[in-house]
Amino acid sequence: MGRSASSTRALAAIAVGLLAGAWLAVLGARVPFAWMGAVAVLGVAGIVAMATTEAAVRPRLAAGGLVAVLAGLLGQALAPPDAPDTEVPPGIARVTGRVAQSGGGDARMVVEEGETLEGVALPSGARVLVRDLDAAPGTRLRVLARLSPRHPFRNPSPHPPWPTRGIDASGRARSAPRVLEEARPDQRLGYALRRHVARRLQSTLSPEAAAIARTVLLGERGSIDEETRDAIRGAGLSHVLAVSGLHVTLLAGAMTLLLGVGLRRLRWVTARADARRLGKLAGVPLALGYAAMLGDAPSAWRAAITASLAWGLEGMGRRGHPIGITAGAALLAAALHPDDLARPGFALSILATAAIVTTPGARVDALWKSGVTIAARTTVATTPVVLWIFGSVPVAGILANVVVVPLATLLVIPALAIHALVAVVAPPLAALTAPVTEALTRAFVSASEVFAAVPLGRDLPPPSVVQGVVVGIACAAWLVLPRVRARLVVLTLACLALAGAELHLRHAERPLGRLRVTFLDVGQGDAALVDLPDGRLLAIDAGGAVGAGVDPGERAVVPLMRARRRRRVDVLVLSHPHPDHYGGLPAILDALEVGEIWDSGQARGETPDGPVAALLANAGVPVREPPELCGRAHRFGAATVRVRWPCPAFDAGWGPNENSLVLDLTFGARRFLFTGDVEAHAEAALVERLGAVDVLKVAHHGSRTSSAAPLLEVLSPRVAVVSAGRSNRFGHPHPEVWERLRAASGCALRTDVNGGVIVESDGADLTVRPTRGRCSR
Repeated sequence: MGRSASSTRALAAIAVGLLAGAWLAVLGARVPFAWMGAVAVLGVAGIVAMATTEAAVRPRLAAGGLVAVLAGLLGQALAPPDAPDTEVPPGIARVTGRVAQSGGGDARMVVEEGETLEGVALPSGARVLVRDLDAAPGTRLRVLARLSPRHPFRNPSPHPPWPTRGIDASGRARSAPRVLEEARPDQRLGYALRRHVARRLQSTLSPEAAAIARTVLLGERGSIDEETRDAIRGAGLSHVLAVSGLHVTLLAGAMTLLLGVGLRRLRWVTARADARRLGKLAGVPLALGYAAMLGDAPSAWRAAITASLAWGLEGMGRRGHPIGITAGAALLAAALHPDDLARPGFALSILATAAIVTTPGARVDALWKSGVTIAARTTVATTPVVLWIFGSVPVAGILANVVVVPLATLLVIPALAIHALVAVVAPPLAALTAPVTEALTRAFVSASEVFAAVPLGRDLPPPSVVQGVVVGIACAAWLVLPRVRARLVVLTLACLALAGAELHLRHAERPLGRLRVTFLDVGQGDAALVDLPDGRLLAIDAGGAVGAGVDPGERAVVPLMRARRRRRVDVLVLSHPHPDHYGGLPAILDALEVGEIWDSGQARGETPDGPVAALLANAGVPVREPPELCGRAHRFGAATVRVRWPCPAFDAGWGPNENSLVLDLTFGARRFLFTGDVEAHAEAALVERLGAVDVLKVAHHGSRTSSAAPLLEVLSPRVAVVSAGRSNRFGHPHPEVWERLRAASGCALRTDVNGGVIVESDGADLTVRPTRGRCSR
């Protein structure tokens, strides 16, 4: 018993250390290899020293800590590298690669080679989602597809995104695939079974029930519509949809139980072996086979590994401790698929399972109380990750897990499995099981909608890094500490720490007495936030449509404002009425308070029925134009803003680019110039009106139509920032313009390479902080 307990503790220490080290590395806290070697040597020396010490004085806790530290170093080494900047060019492309995952008529491919019809090469290793592509995982093929690159915006934020790599591009197949190499036989068999089950479910159930069934049984998460998925997630019940330990235990476990009962009825089996143990051993290939049928589904394999360890030990006559089994399964899954360490789902699965297996005092005779306890513990354990990724904590999910999960466990999942079996084996009888299945799935979705409607814990402000750490420590302490009084103390300290961090964040993100300009990465568009020294905020443009249904206002500008705890834009400047500058305005007007709008006047003057004129008319705030803005200084504390162009009003003989609002901002000895998309005509006029500046927002994304040598010679900027989209179809910034900017300035930056850029000044000094990389000179 003592040896078993020691093994369990050792496994737990190794698992905790390895996962903590790996997750720290994923989040950016990587230990240099030199330090890793030094700590490893000291750790091994310490363990050897303890091993030679008398048992009576051997410090077990210290030894466990050293083991965990060494495992943490291993986790640092195992952690996947930072997601590479994989830029997939847009357009129709010939793609050659291997299918990694497939289901529901879609396939995720890893690109080996390919190029667009224009001859632009696709990067090797890119991950693309191709719709309308039917192929088994492992198949190597070539297909013609229209690709749209994904646009992860990289901006400096108090709330950095979870650093995981997803899909680099998505699109739709435009031709039948040409198979270059078939998948392995087991992969083809699993895929064929999954397709057959999916077709039978689709033909015997309503679209809504079939979508739930395909998601729960086959892991095809894309089958459910967005509204239903949001309701289930809002109720804290997403884990019911994910193929996890619950599903593997119920489905493979039920088959194992039936097999064990059948074996016990065979006398020649019971005379030679323990039928129950044989049934458990038979469950191992069933669990692994179920995971194999689902393809490359990480959650299914984690669950299958955990179940296989437990049933394998029982089949060999040994009963493993739940903590040891969980730790062993986590280590094995991490070793087999290191990339999973960066997936939020992996963290949520491990944390929830750990909370369950460490629940003290769970008793069958107190089922409801135990259910509440387990639901509360899993909610607490997963809160740090859920809060960080989704920005909310479904408090109602505790009650939902107590009420709805038993319904799903005892009724919904078994009903779906039975119906799938009947639909495949005896299709005519599916009409008998379909009504029950339909009713249960509707009840599950309706219950989810009820709990999702509870507003408690919704739309919380995104936590800062410090707040995330505090929440993580507080949740871990709440789970570990046995006494209510100790938990209350931890909760009180955590609340005080969170409040202090919130006050500090609000103070830091409203830098009084300083000027901070943030040039945002919004793809192929413009957006800048100017924190003025008197506390007010000026927003210049708001990005635009970058394709694939992505709204930079909703995805980049508003999230950064929320992370910075800024709810008001005092002045919103629209430099000119082009979508790459106004596309994000509706999201800003919907989510934030706006004081007034500055506009060139061309949209309302020339196209009063157009989208920009309608947007300004419905904004509900004052709109000021050049006749009112030009010829005067607009003071914001110690900072002054002057509109330099188009003055005294826009020129109807020129297009929107040439009529862009040009803002000249001075603070102390420092000068910033925002040039919109002005081109040669406006630049020629500005040469006569301007002098040297410290920071230049480069016009027209670095196009060759702008940034002529005479203007750059007059401005002589210390810092030049180009706002452009990665792999944009215009080729911005054009190479000759980029070279001119590098030669004319001491620091040239571009948002497609450096991400968002912060330039801060106290009126004398100037600090430049790109999200990544450094100045180009």
